[in-house]
Amino acid sequence: MSGTTGIPTDGMRWQRKNAILGSFLRLTTVVAFIFPHGCGPIVFAPGDLGVSPGGQEDIADARSIIANGGIPDPDIITVEGFLSEHSIPIEKPASAGRIFARASTAWNKDFDAFTPLVTVQIGFGTTVNRETFERLPLNLTVVIDRSGSMGRVLDERSGTTKLDAVKIAVDRLLAQLTADDRISVVSFNEEPQTRLQAALGTDIAAVKTALDEIDPFGGTDLADGLRRGMEVTARNSAAGRSDRVFVFTDAQLRSRNELRVREFLDVMADYARDGIGTSVFGVGSEFGFEIAYDIGQIRGGNSFYLSDYDRIVTVFDDEFDFLVTPVAYDVRLSVTVPFEFDVVDVHGIDAVPPFTHDLTLTIPTLFMSDRQGGGAVFVRSRAGASVDFAEGGSAAQISLSYSDPDGTPRTQSALSPSLPAGLDPDAAENYFEDDATRRGVLLLNTVLVLKSVCEDAYLGQIYWDPTFYDGWQLARTRLIEFLPVFDALAEGLEDRPSPNSRALSEERALLVQLLENLGG
Repeated sequence: MSGTTGIPTDGMRWQRKNAILGSFLRLTTVVAFIFPHGCGPIVFAPGDLGVSPGGQEDIADARSIIANGGIPDPDIITVEGFLSEHSIPIEKPASAGRIFARASTAWNKDFDAFTPLVTVQIGFGTTVNRETFERLPLNLTVVIDRSGSMGRVLDERSGTTKLDAVKIAVDRLLAQLTADDRISVVSFNEEPQTRLQAALGTDIAAVKTALDEIDPFGGTDLADGLRRGMEVTARNSAAGRSDRVFVFTDAQLRSRNELRVREFLDVMADYARDGIGTSVFGVGSEFGFEIAYDIGQIRGGNSFYLSDYDRIVTVFDDEFDFLVTPVAYDVRLSVTVPFEFDVVDVHGIDAVPPFTHDLTLTIPTLFMSDRQGGGAVFVRSRAGASVDFAEGGSAAQISLSYSDPDGTPRTQSALSPSLPAGLDPDAAENYFEDDATRRGVLLLNTVLVLKSVCEDAYLGQIYWDPTFYDGWQLARTRLIEFLPVFDALAEGLEDRPSPNSRALSEERALLVQLLENLGG
């Protein structure tokens, strides 16, 4: 769907409507626990690090479609993907250890809210510095789709094909490997072919020779290709190296109900139990929301979209060492909300309504990230009539547990975010505990509006009679009304809090471009 509106076919419209209305809140978490690993030193510029959840690590496909004048499928816009592209700086406590967590509160009328809401934002950070971070050596297998569709043009201006882009990406990742790393190459169409096994990470000639032999032809058996890559990785596994498979494919993975998708995910899950993680790279095609979610629910799984050269450079030059470094598994976040409040929704972590006052939220894997606090968990609650705003009080009780990569269990001290005394019961004046909370609320509102606008447009294609439902006009109105809200929330905030973060001005420009695409 890249570069198009991606409007569904007639046979998909009611299924799309139900998916839009029924699975809106199935999201994944962003929590920051950092544990360095020993290996040969890798030099970074000074600065703190953070973590990112498994699953979708960006909304690059949606951004590309909007930039090219289209309207993206709402399924490819996720809260966790959007937040993973941002830094949300949080204040480090004076007595912070290697990792720390902080919960803050807001009381305001969110753009999509029926009533004012209490937002509990859970942010995480680390005192680990880039200069001290070292990743484990890799036992890496690159699995490359060589089906006929990989010969199609990815970039019209240059004529670069999808397979060309993959070879460029592999070239960029080779620059990140050392002699301690091992790399294997597998290609596949209807059948897998092992091209190279366990070469030194510095043996560029061997890898390039293997790549030269790969040309596009035939169909696609994604599960079989992944299975061969897993077998090669398992065969070359060794103590002291992290086992990982990179899959590059243009396969349209839209629904978990497809047999080929289920088979692919089953292979991923089977080998994840043996400690082999998988990174899946969509080349000119994004994965549906369900698939990105399912990848993130498999231990050690994450996914990315490669849309152009700049994105390839960002992923493999700037983020490579982080995306191959899981830092925590089996994260469990327990949140108890007082009965004076009622939970409305949860964002940034897997959560499916109905919501109770005791929430248990989990995520299988957290990866290293170069954006500290580049995500958050948001629990939004409606204040009941018995809440005494004159006195203030507790908004939640929060506990956190997880396991180190070596299996050591860890827990964090309980967090007790609260509302101060004297807030206006009607939120006539917004309250944000600090600028990080304000930024988080702004980003959450922005991604929810982006998704809702695209849902409006898609539903407008289902209901062809604009006198009954004019989705495009509703989408335009939503954006026009939100832009002043965006500006008010962004006022006084730093545009780009860190070099690798998306800027607020970029997100406003994205909204304006989408409005133009809708004829506004």
